[in-house]
Amino acid sequence: AERRAAELDAADAESVGGLSRMGDSPEDGEMQVTDDPDEDVRGGEGFDSDENGQARRDFRLDKMSSVRPFEEHAFRAKKMLESEDYAGAALEGAAALSHLPDLAKVSLVQLVRGRALLHPLLFRVMRSDEGTVPARSEFRGAYEAFRLAAIMDPDNPEALMELERITELLKRLPESVAERVSTFKEAGGGESASHNHSHGHSHSHGHDDELDAGGCSHSHGHDDNSVQVATVKEHMREIEKGSGPDAGLDAGLDVVIVGAGAAGIGCAFSLIHVFRLDPSRVLILERGEKIGTSFRSWPDEMRFISPSFNSQGWTNSFDLNSIAYGTSPAYTLHSQHPSGAQYADYLSGLAEAAKLRVKLRTEVLNIVPGRWSTTEAGLFDVHVRAGSVWNDVVREETIRARYVVWAAGEFQYPRENCGAVAGAELCVHNSRVRSWASLDGDEHVIIGGYESGLDAAINLAKAGKQSTVLASTATWNVQTADPSTELAPYTAARLRKVTAAGFSPSPKLLAPLRVLRVERAEGGFNVTATWKAAERPPPEWSLRKPFECTSTPAGAEGSELVVHTAHPPVLCTGFEGSVASVARNLFDLTSGSEEAKSCLAGAPLLTSEDESTKVPGVFLVGPSVVHGEHSFCFIYKFRQRFGIVANAICRGLGRDTKAAVEILRKMNMYLDDLKCCEATCGEAC
Repeated sequence: AERRAAELDAADAESVGGLSRMGDSPEDGEMQVTDDPDEDVRGGEGFDSDENGQARRDFRLDKMSSVRPFEEHAFRAKKMLESEDYAGAALEGAAALSHLPDLAKVSLVQLVRGRALLHPLLFRVMRSDEGTVPARSEFRGAYEAFRLAAIMDPDNPEALMELERITELLKRLPESVAERVSTFKEAGGGESASHNHSHGHSHSHGHDDELDAGGCSHSHGHDDNSVQVATVKEHMREIEKGSGPDAGLDAGLDVVIVGAGAAGIGCAFSLIHVFRLDPSRVLILERGEKIGTSFRSWPDEMRFISPSFNSQGWTNSFDLNSIAYGTSPAYTLHSQHPSGAQYADYLSGLAEAAKLRVKLRTEVLNIVPGRWSTTEAGLFDVHVRAGSVWNDVVREETIRARYVVWAAGEFQYPRENCGAVAGAELCVHNSRVRSWASLDGDEHVIIGGYESGLDAAINLAKAGKQSTVLASTATWNVQTADPSTELAPYTAARLRKVTAAGFSPSPKLLAPLRVLRVERAEGGFNVTATWKAAERPPPEWSLRKPFECTSTPAGAEGSELVVHTAHPPVLCTGFEGSVASVARNLFDLTSGSEEAKSCLAGAPLLTSEDESTKVPGVFLVGPSVVHGEHSFCFIYKFRQRFGIVANAICRGLGRDTKAAVEILRKMNMYLDDLKCCEATCGEAC
C-alpha cells in the first residue's frame, strides 16, 4: 500500500509540476513528456501490466484530463496578472479553479488512502511480539491523509473519527513518540523534532524520522517498551470493537437514543454536528421498519398544522418544522403542510446526509441503570430485541451506553383505555385510522374537539361523511396567546370551509360536554355525556369571524345528552405518551391530584436540563417535555431543547461546550430562559 501511494504521490508531483516550470511562453507551461516511459503519463508503456497497474494508469489518465486545462487557465491568469489585466486574471483564475475536483470527493479519497496506509501498520502492531512498533515515519502518511480529509471536508465525520483515533494511538506509543506528537502534527518531524528531543535528554540519537525509544529510554531496557506496546494493542482491540478515543468506562457507546423520529434524529444531529461527538459513539434505536415510523402511521389525510416555509437567511428564524438549522422541510419537500409520510422522508434524508447511526427493527425491552457516584458516571445496559418478525430472525442483545436519551414520542401510545372514557374499548382511536375516506360508514361520533378531533371531522366531511363532535370546550371559539392552546389557523380555515353555508354534510359541533361512557345499544353504540357550565363568548375585541355551525343548543348544566351511532365512536382524546406507557421506571410523573390544577398533570418530572429526576443520566426530548406550565408540544418548541440535553451530556463526557452553546444561541436553538414563554395552560384546559 505504501509503495503504490508513493507512486501516486510521484504522479501527483509530476502532473502539477508544470505550474512551477512555467516559462515565458504557453508551450513552456504545458505538461512535460520525457523519454522515460515511467514518466510518460499519456503513453502508459512503463506501467505495471497487471490489473492494479492498469487501474493506476486509468486513474492518472483521468486526472490528467482535468489538470491540463487547469494549467492552461492558470498560465493565462499568471500572464494577465503580470500585465496588470486584473479582471482577466480573476476570470482565468476562476476558470482554473472550476477544473479542480470537489473537495468533499477528494476528502473521501484521502480517507480511503489513509486507511490503506494505516491498516498494514495496525496488523504489524497486533502481531508484534518483540516489544517494538513501526517507525514514526511510517505513520506520517496515514496521519496526513486523515488530516487533509478533515480539512477538505470538515463535515466528514469519518475523517474526524479516524483523525482522533490515530492521534490517540500516537499518544499511546512509546514515550519518545508521544513527546513528538505535536511537532509531528504541525511540521512532520525534521529539525523541530530533533530540537525537542535534544532538550529532553543530554544527547541525540540519529534520525528524526525513526520511531525509536530515544534518549534515556534506551537505558530502561525492554520491559517498559513492551508494556507500552501492550497498551497500544489494547487500544487497537477497542477500535475493532467500535470504540473511539473517548470510549469512557467501557467499550460501549456515549449515547443511546430511543426513537428515530423528529426528536431522536434532531438530538443526534445536535450531539454530532454541533457538539462534535464521534458519530460512531451515538446510536439511535428504532423499533419500526423505517425512520419516522410514527409519521408514516398518520392517517393519509393528516397534515402538519404548523406551516413550513424556508425563511432562513431573511429572518432570525427558520422553518417551524425543521429539526436542524440549515434544513427546511418546505425546501426539501416543496410542501407547506407536509403529510406524515413526507415528513418521515425529510427525517430519513437528514439522517442519511448527517451519517447518523440508526438501528432499525430494534425494540427496547428494558433499560437498567448502572451505579452512580461522585467520581464516575454510570453505565446503562439497554436490553433490546433486534431483527424482523417477518422473517423470524429475532435476537435479544444488550447495548451499553454512558447516557440514554428517551425520544420515543407519543403517537404510538394513544390514550384509548378506560382512563380516556368508560367503554373506550368499544371505540377506535384516531391514530388507528389509516384513511378517513375509507373508514366504514357514512356517519360517526367523534369524542374530543381539539386538533385531532376537528381534523377527523374536516376530513370526514370532505369525504362526504356526517360527523358529530363532542368537545369539552368550544375550541373553535378559544383565543389565547399561546398557539399550543388554541386551534391552529390552518385547522380553523379548513373548519370554516366545511361549516360554511352551502357545504354538505357539515359536522355538528357540540360543546361544552363531558363524555361519561360509551355503551353498546341496539343498532350500534350510545355515547352519554353531560353538559358543563356555559362558556364565556369570544372577547368583543376579537376580529375573528365566528363559525357558522350546525349544532344543538347547549343544555342545562348537569343534564345528560345521549348520541347514537351505528359505528364505533372515534376517540380523539390525545395520547398517553411513551414515558407514561413504558418508561415509568426511568421517570417520575406529576401526581394525579394535580389534575384539577393543570392540564399537564401526569407529565414527567425533569431537571432544568431535561434530565430525569428519578434516574440520572436519562434525558427526555420531544413533545412530552414540560416545565411547570410550559409545554414543548410542537417541533418549533422542543427542538430548542436539543442543545440543552446535548450540552449536559457533553459536559458529563468532559468536553468544552462553550463554543457549541454559543452557536446554538445564534441559531435560536438553545432555549434555557423560559421567561420569554407565555403560560400554556388557560381556558383551553
